[in-house]
Amino acid sequence: MTSFVQNTVHGLKSLLDQNGVIRILGSEGEITDALVTFSGSGASQSDIRAFETHHQLSLPDDYKKFLTLHNGARIFDSLLDGVNIGGGLHLFNIKEIDTELKDEELYEDVSGIPIGHLLEECDLMIDRDRLKEGDPNYLYLLEDGLEYKPLDLNFEIFLDRYVMCHGQPFWEWRYYTAENYYRI
Repeated sequence: MTSFVQNTVHGLKSLLDQNGVIRILGSEGEITDALVTFSGSGASQSDIRAFETHHQLSLPDDYKKFLTLHNGARIFDSLLDGVNIGGGLHLFNIKEIDTELKDEELYEDVSGIPIGHLLEECDLMIDRDRLKEGDPNYLYLLEDGLEYKPLDLNFEIFLDRYVMCHGQPFWEWRYYTAENYYRI
């Protein structure tokens, strides 16, 4: 399987202005500015191997590819009058993942590796059990520390869709017709 994480990241970066801002068209014609920041450098292969050895796991190849490009990122944080008010996707660097994993209480009922915060309401998780089984649909959301919900995606497809949808929660979209759209 070929990873297209690099293409997604480079494509997004090409749309940013010199300050990392992108103007996006949202639902019903709303235009907003969002901030995108990537860590200055990627994680080394030896740092990734040390993390995997310490936690006795093997991260998925597409996610490792992202870490080697950028060891962490913030994607589509909302800007209000030029001030970052958050709300986007915070992809953790390796040290942040390690710190999150030390909070065993938060993750005791799930078999997940937290790799980011999403919309400041939930954690983006790699499911350890699915990973061990070789299931490519290993991403989950842990919402409010309570509901562990499968996304049925891997990291690169999630990232690609998240970027294409300008940070909108595409996994929650329902099918709308002209009849039912206005009833909501």
